[in-house]
This record gives sequence, C-alpha cells and structure tokens, in this order.
Amino acid sequence: MTKYLILDSGALINMTLNGLIEIFTELTEKFQGEMIITDAIKYETIDHPRKIKRFEWSALRIRQLLDDEVIRLAQDDDLVSSSELNKKTEEVLNNANSSFIQGDKPIHIIERGEAECIALSKILTSRKIENAVVIDERTARMLCENPENLAKIMENKLHTTIKISKDNIKKFKDIEVIRSTELMYMAYKKAAMEKNKKRLEAILYALKFGGCSISEKEVLAIVSN
Repeated sequence: MTKYLILDSGALINMTLNGLIEIFTELTEKFQGEMIITDAIKYETIDHPRKIKRFEWSALRIRQLLDDEVIRLAQDDDLVSSSELNKKTEEVLNNANSSFIQGDKPIHIIERGEAECIALSKILTSRKIENAVVIDERTARMLCENPENLAKIMENKLHTTIKISKDNIKKFKDIEVIRSTELMYMAYKKAAMEKNKKRLEAILYALKFGGCSISEKEVLAIVSN
C-alpha cells in the first residue's frame, strides 16, 4: 500500500529557499510513496505568494513541483474529498486551539494549513494508510509529540500557569511528525544526495536557520549517526 508524506508550508518553503529542490525531487523518485499537499498548503506556498514580488520565485518553483507531479494535491489524488477534509480540519482546529488555557481563555496555537495537514493524517491513519506530516514549526510538532513540554514553554514565556485539556491533546497522539531536516537525512540515506557528511551538516544548519525547529545537539547527532 502507498505511504504518504504530507508537507506543511514551512517545510516546503524552507527547502525551496535553501536551494534543495533538486535533492527533494531526487528523493521523491527513491521514496516508495507519495509527497502530498492540501489546498490550504497550495494557497500558502503557491497561490498567495505568487502575487507578492518578494516571494513569487519561490512560489513558481513550488508550482513546478506540482506541475511535474513531484508533489501531488491530496484532493486531486482522490485521497479525500474537500468536504471530508474541511470537516476534519475544523475539528482539529477546535481541539488544538482549546487544548491550552491561560486563565479562562484558550490559547490559539495552530493555523489552518497545519490543521489541514494533521486532519489529512488522521483521515489516512483511520484508513490504515501509512503517513507522516512534515512540519518544521515547533508548536504544531510539540502538540503532537510532547504537549506537556509545550505547556511548560508557554508558561515560561507568558509567566503564568497553563492548563491542559487532556481529552483534547489525546486526539493528537496518533500523528507521526518529521521535519525537513529528517527529510534531508532520508535523502542522504537513500543516496538522493552526495554522501558527504560535511555537506549534510551544512544543509541541516541551513534548514535550522531557515525556520526548522531543531537544536544544534540534534544536528550533530544526525550527522554523526
């Protein structure tokens, strides 16, 4: 059965701006599955930035990936209907943005693009289809991987107590999340890029400084693996 990697905007833009399109394209040929995006991610990475001169070139390059079917649109691939994905996305948004409470006010933590990726993952998982979401942004990733630590980070930042809705955060435990850095390490292991650890290290740091939430310790651990 086909497995899927669901790409969030941040990871896709980060790889594009760091000149990793060719490596990403080579990886898709070696990866035994599909790289997919949702309508919200298409809007965030192609449709909207194409209208802004500063971001137009990045948008055109990502558009080419879609035209060449290096990445595919989930709705076009008949994986999910728009109505089903919209319904699940609203559910994800409601749960995520009421999972952490400051005083009596819920904290808004994720946007629609991230929510659509998570919603699609949940739909695929319910159908026993192997998948993972590629997210570079820390908050959405920690919501799925370690919500308790996310609450501690918010407490330190806001200097107040954060309450957690345990019923809500349970709904994100089944989401597998990776980052653009892990995607590039996958490319390295699958020989989709030159077997050069110094080059791999440089790419991982470029992604880190481009917005991927990864520590220097994690970068060094990946390179030394």
